[in-house]
Amino acid sequence: MQLTIRPLDPTSEVELDQYLALETALDEHTYGGSQALTREQLREGLSDSPYWSTRRWVAIAETVEGGESLVGRAGVFTPLQENLETISVGASVHPAFRGRGIATALVQEALLPAIRDSGRTLVEACGEIPADGDPDSPDQPVNRLARRLGISRKNLAVCRALPLPLEETLLDALQAEAEEKLGEHRVELWDGEIPEEHLAAYGLLMRQLELDEPDEEVEHEAPDYTPERIRESERRMREEGQVRITAVAIAPDGSFIGNSEIHVHTAPQSTLGWQENTLVMPEHRGHRLGLALKVATHRQLRERAPQLRSLVTWNSHVNPWMIEINEKLGYEIVYRELVLQGRPAL
Repeated sequence: MQLTIRPLDPTSEVELDQYLALETALDEHTYGGSQALTREQLREGLSDSPYWSTRRWVAIAETVEGGESLVGRAGVFTPLQENLETISVGASVHPAFRGRGIATALVQEALLPAIRDSGRTLVEACGEIPADGDPDSPDQPVNRLARRLGISRKNLAVCRALPLPLEETLLDALQAEAEEKLGEHRVELWDGEIPEEHLAAYGLLMRQLELDEPDEEVEHEAPDYTPERIRESERRMREEGQVRITAVAIAPDGSFIGNSEIHVHTAPQSTLGWQENTLVMPEHRGHRLGLALKVATHRQLRERAPQLRSLVTWNSHVNPWMIEINEKLGYEIVYRELVLQGRPAL
């Protein structure tokens, strides 16, 4: 097998179709579902924004019969407003082509030169290990690649997936459990964009989420979620065919004190969704608001996207409170994820 590493050509419909096929294969293999993006939606997802820039490469395998297959991809993500020392990198290989040195080639021929060219000094990446794997074993493929990049583990997260649909009786029981402690707190659902009058308050929630994230030794500067940044995120989601299901927790005085989001692709053929951030402000914890927020979004999910087969989320292993809520809902461990950083001398 002859392998070629080169930049992704976003103008090539054939290459975009192969890229989409790779994404589908990766998601189906790992999560049991996938998203049915169009070429234009993929192009939007690959494009730069005012807040970051990206570069992408593909691994093309030429078979002995003369055909070509896109069997791997790599990318770098460069923040432009904060974390100005940081460059994030990643690489993935089609499940049927793993163990043939393709990821190593992507690191050597694409990622390492890109890191050098960027001038950034802090390199970060994420990588999967089996649920029962040793995160510090040098034999883990992710650790072999990390050594080439000059980075090491700073946090350990757990990826869980929820088989869908959920039984209504489970949601009813969990809602009743949450209501025992809610008192005068309440939960409100938003389907779509954040209401204009709540943009500033919601931005504060988003920033607090990143400030509170239990990420052990990871170096990370929390961004300011300005109204402009939130609206840009919503515009990109629309262009990518995504919708946001949002629940907010409201205190007795009317202030916003928590949130939870699910992101869903709108195509009827899309069967995979993403459970994103969930936060309760520190001074309001202990009222089972985290559980109430998730029950509200998951109940809405049954109506908004009944075709979903799997909903995926991540938690740091030092976040037992959210892990407990996820396990009540039925989330099951898929793999553990290493969060890696370092300042390599390249």
